[in-house]
Amino acid sequence: MKRIAVQLLATLAFFGASAAVAQPNVSEFPLTVTDQIGRTVTLKALPKRIVSGYYISSSACLALGLKLRLAALEEKIEVRPIYKLAAPELIGTVGNVGSAKNFDLEACIAAKPDLVILPKRGKDYAATLAEMDVPVLVVNPENHRRLVEMITLIGRATGTADAAKKLIARYDEISAKVKKLTAAIPDGQKPSVYLCSPASYLSTAPRDMYQASLIASAGGKNAGSVLDGDSWTKVSYEQILAMNPDVIIIPTNNMASGQPGFTAAEISADEHLAEVKAVKNGMVYNMPTGFEAWDSPVPSGVLGMLWMVSALHPKLYSAAEFAADAANFYKTFYGFDMDASNLAPRKQDAPVAFLGMRGAGRNVA
Repeated sequence: MKRIAVQLLATLAFFGASAAVAQPNVSEFPLTVTDQIGRTVTLKALPKRIVSGYYISSSACLALGLKLRLAALEEKIEVRPIYKLAAPELIGTVGNVGSAKNFDLEACIAAKPDLVILPKRGKDYAATLAEMDVPVLVVNPENHRRLVEMITLIGRATGTADAAKKLIARYDEISAKVKKLTAAIPDGQKPSVYLCSPASYLSTAPRDMYQASLIASAGGKNAGSVLDGDSWTKVSYEQILAMNPDVIIIPTNNMASGQPGFTAAEISADEHLAEVKAVKNGMVYNMPTGFEAWDSPVPSGVLGMLWMVSALHPKLYSAAEFAADAANFYKTFYGFDMDASNLAPRKQDAPVAFLGMRGAGRNVA
């Protein structure tokens, strides 16, 4: 009995007891799963040292309460606000395995992982690690359905299936809420939305990109859906004029730490866009910064749907309602209290509209 008690205390000490740390189910191991590119992966025991070389899977790990088991992560975690908010203890203490494009295999091996999670573009590294008997999950959360699949997969592979089910249930709940809010909007009242890429406002989301479905879910029409493709696509001024969107949305930079390298004021002052309806009517919005990129397929991406409803249809769903829902989400799954002041209206130096406030300057930084 004494030995069992000591082992129990050690387990509790290792995995913690906070709301943002999940209690694992060790009884399911050994376990065999199929990853998102069809590879069969066997885990002999509960993974205790996890390497995630992909921000989207890393965010999912945080949401599933796995932060104390993360041994190494993608580069620049000190720049991403979510780590400072949800897992500051990881900054400067876990290994750095580079980016999805430039994965550091040596750093990964040095972290002594018993589970590695990589994006689809890292499948060659997955094969190399598998030859070294290191289990690797390759994930590919390219849309809502695949994101849910990824969360389920990581939950099973890490013994946090219950936490994954809870997260997916909230995801489904928010998706249903958005659907209900927008169901009665006539097609003719759905605004045309031009979503800029983080790199340039002369680049947008084509029809098969995740962001296009985000806009459609929020009761809008993606202006870029006249374009083929599933990645950011460069466009000319002439193409934007032909699209003539009702609304222009500026996402965060790639790290969500601030705005991209252009502003709403710059777009509004661009003489080439002067005749675009969104510019003429002051309908240029900034997505909130300081948390995560809600226009990307991360678990909090459902907040992107809610935010867009508040921006496109503020009479159906207000900015205040969004702030409350976002704060509840992050408290429940990431364990921190969201600073709602970052969502408050702020005066701008240009006559443009921001987050759900038409005719009033609003920027979220």
